[in-house]
Amino acid sequence: MLLKPVRTVFSAVVMMLALGSIYAWSIFVPRLVAEYGFSTGQTQLVFGVFIAVFTVAMTFGRSLLATMGAKRLAFLSSVLYTIGFLLVPVFGIRFPVLLFGISILAGIATGFGYLISITIPVEWYPNKKGLVTGVVSAGFGGGAIVESMVVQDLFVAEVDLPQIFLLIGLGKGLILLVASFFIERPTLSNDLTPLEPMSRLLRQAPFLKLFVGIFTGTFAGLLVVGNLKPIGEQFPIDETTLVLGITVFSIANFTGRLFWGWLNDYVNGNVLIPLSLFLMGGFTLLIGILHLSPFLYLAISFGVGFSFGANFVIYAKETAQIYGLNNLGKIYPFVFLGYGVSGFAGPFTGGVLRDLFGSYQNPALVAFALCIVVFFVMILFFRKQTVSASQNR
Repeated sequence: MLLKPVRTVFSAVVMMLALGSIYAWSIFVPRLVAEYGFSTGQTQLVFGVFIAVFTVAMTFGRSLLATMGAKRLAFLSSVLYTIGFLLVPVFGIRFPVLLFGISILAGIATGFGYLISITIPVEWYPNKKGLVTGVVSAGFGGGAIVESMVVQDLFVAEVDLPQIFLLIGLGKGLILLVASFFIERPTLSNDLTPLEPMSRLLRQAPFLKLFVGIFTGTFAGLLVVGNLKPIGEQFPIDETTLVLGITVFSIANFTGRLFWGWLNDYVNGNVLIPLSLFLMGGFTLLIGILHLSPFLYLAISFGVGFSFGANFVIYAKETAQIYGLNNLGKIYPFVFLGYGVSGFAGPFTGGVLRDLFGSYQNPALVAFALCIVVFFVMILFFRKQTVSASQNR
């Protein structure tokens, strides 16, 4: 019996490593702009729609998980992901092809895989929700480490971009396929509880706190990660360091998810949510006001990645804490939609403002302002909650 939960957690981490490599997207941006005529806004729209689609797919993937089972849904994820990437070398690197193949098909596949990976391991270990969520989601954060290094080596070897997308589709599709055979779900968890109506949730202050919080933190993080390499190219930073920045972001995102997940078992979200927003706002401010050296570029990449990782463990744990573990599957998909909205808004805002103003200073300052405003709102919200609780005693 012990083997099943361990094997499931390991398989979930492997799936997340494959799916999370989308965070290396900025490594493709300069080539798409220089060689294929994409605007920066278009490159970020591909990335942003991917994030938006995968969060929406998590919502309707719940019913498929109940009817198909975890193994079959994971298998479907591997098939859709592979097809999505293979469309690129078949039909050529054009904006509509990338939008449909990567943003839509691979985005849906990622939503299914993420749903399986983030919910089922917690069902096996209900008393360690923060730690398990941190370990599994760390895989998603670390996926870009390998991809950024491999893709850069392929660039150096002068492999064409369509062939690179072909290798990504086949390689990660195979990884997802193998991992799908080792996913097991606890027998008592195979039922499907109905989703809470969104209209009802939007009238609840705890839900709005979670939704606005994850939107803000991921808006700033995605604005940076979607444009990370081009941000560094504005300064006298060599190519090796630019690629290393993506790796550093991924390592920080990976370790950050582990750290925030561990910490969230001891410190509640009333402290961690504002803290993570404050840190994210501070690092995006530095991008907007500093002339980056290679060291500062790497340091800020680490800081943004570490702060970004908080969003994927704190809010899942807080949802279970507020609404109960049995309601996690009913509520969290809607909380996570905040990430989907930011997935569209964050990278696209960064890309469009870059096209308009010629630098990333204005996008960084917009992200900073949003983080700080919501930080103070959260502080006031939690203080009001504390006062109300004291008066009711």
